[in-house]
This record gives sequence, structure tokens and C-alpha cells, in this order.
Amino acid sequence: MNTTNVAIINGISLQVVASESEQLVAVKPVREILGVDDKAQRYKINEHPLFSSVRVLSTSTGADGKAYEMVCLPLRYFPSWLFSINPNNVKEEIRENLLEYQKKCNDILYDYFFSRAEFAQKKEREFSRQMEVVATAKENFHNAKRVLNEAETRLKRINASTFEDFMAEERQLRILGFD
Repeated sequence: MNTTNVAIINGISLQVVASESEQLVAVKPVREILGVDDKAQRYKINEHPLFSSVRVLSTSTGADGKAYEMVCLPLRYFPSWLFSINPNNVKEEIRENLLEYQKKCNDILYDYFFSRAEFAQKKEREFSRQMEVVATAKENFHNAKRVLNEAETRLKRINASTFEDFMAEERQLRILGFD
């Protein structure tokens, strides 16, 4: 297993332990960075059905350079654990950053789960509105086509009328069938 420092925050190294199958985050250094109670967080991890099912003990290098066995969470579960920490329980200088992180997590979750539904609702409303526009346009088109056909028929009859027709109608240009 390789231990990699991914960040140094307030003088404490944030480490990822990489095995062949996954990346793990040592929880203790993060608890130290946040200033949260060690016992309470270990209890939370051990009691939470998700975190307890994925936590592992792994050898990691401490800040002093020595190897220690530490509780680790898979990197993919680490954001959920951070999201579960009450910002009121962390160091004051970390609080705003943690809260900002949690807001971003919330936005991402909302977008994933609810933006799709919002999109589907808006799409359905717009589709229905556009169907009405199409129906009106079709109706207008059919009416215009009928008017056009009648006008073309009149044109043909006017064009086919003769002087004799004009005289027979007492000098009126009447088009038979359109009186």
C-alpha cells in the first residue's frame, strides 16, 4: 500500500492510502484538522450502517513519520462522512469551509436527484404548450388552405367568364355558385 499526502491543512497532512482495489482516507488526521471529538466520530463511524460496513483498519504514516494502524474510509465514502459532521462541532477557523463544502455537496445531490425531475416537468409543460401552438397552426393552415382553394376556384371562374355571361347577368360580373 502506498500512502500519499494529498494536502497539508493547518500543518496536518491529509493522506490517501492506495491499495490495489481502492483509495482510503485516514480519518484521524481529518478529525484533527476539523477539531472534532475523536471518540464521538469513531462512535459515529462504528454505529452508522454505511460507514461501519466500509471502514477498514490500515497502516498509515503519521505526522511524526511512524507507521500507525488507523481507521480509514474508502475515498468514495469520505465526502458522505464529512457531510455528516455538524459544523458547530468543528474548529471555528474550519467552520465556514466545512459549511461551504456541505452546501456544495447538497447542491450536487439536489442537481442529481431533483434537477432531472425539474427538467422533465419543464419539458412536459413546454411540450404541451408547443403542441397547442402546432394544433392552432394546423387549424389556421387548414382554414387558409380552404380560403385559398375557394379563391383559386373564383379566379378560374372569373377567367372562364365571357362577355356573353356579363351581358346575360345584366352587366354584373357574377360568379356562379358564389352569390
